[in-house]
Amino acid sequence: MYVPSDSFGGLSPERKAADALRTLFTFIAVKIVLAQLEGSGRGSLASYNATDYQDLTTFLEEVPLRDGDAWLTLLLRRNEMLALRIMEVRAAYSVEDFEWESCKKLAVNDIKNANVKMMRQYATDAFKRAVGTDTSGADTPP
Repeated sequence: MYVPSDSFGGLSPERKAADALRTLFTFIAVKIVLAQLEGSGRGSLASYNATDYQDLTTFLEEVPLRDGDAWLTLLLRRNEMLALRIMEVRAAYSVEDFEWESCKKLAVNDIKNANVKMMRQYATDAFKRAVGTDTSGADTPP
């Protein structure tokens, strides 16, 4: 299908989705690192680190994570090692743990279900309007 080139400021729909996923993966990486810093993660990276945990929690409260790259750029200036750790985790998560095929199936299935739900609601509303109309075409009072 043809998607007009100005739809997303000259970006393809895939590029727009990839940008959104990059921010999502940044958020996921932050959550993973927070769990590791609490000591509740798995493996050798899981160790209690109150200082970095507090620093990351405070930074997340002060700077909302709306754009993953911009957020990480600011974190790099504040805590380089923490930012690098989050970058490594988001890269690894995107390659090793994210269920790409599952995401596609969910998105396609959700679109189908949403379309059916909307069409059913539209049909119900249209039927109600039709029943509330007399033979002359004028609406009957409620």
